[in-house]
Amino acid sequence: MAEDCCSFQLISGAGVLNMEGLENFTRTTNLAQRRLSYAAVAIIGPQSSGKSTLLNQLFGTNFTMMDAYEGRGQTTQGIWIGKGIGIEPFTIAIDVEGSDSSERGQDGTTTFEKRSALFALAIADI
Repeated sequence: MAEDCCSFQLISGAGVLNMEGLENFTRTTNLAQRRLSYAAVAIIGPQSSGKSTLLNQLFGTNFTMMDAYEGRGQTTQGIWIGKGIGIEPFTIAIDVEGSDSSERGQDGTTTFEKRSALFALAIADI
């Protein structure tokens, strides 16, 4: 039986934590029973640089990817978490919204960008 991918938006583009999604992910992946026996891998970088595509190829996740035929633009909003497929130890892939996003606004505010990068660096093993 093929192992299912499980991914969800942990933190919205507005910075809101998705507790219901986190509880569901924890329950469906039996994360609590793993205690500290897991790895967390995060990717950060510029918008439209292939972060989601790389995670999908390496870890079998199902993060939404940009369609180059539709033009470049923001695909990932906020922070997404996905379960790596067929990898031991249990691996959590973390897909972070791209930096330098023109969709984030023209006001020059980089608060979300800085916070999301710091969050990813703080919780990721790699």
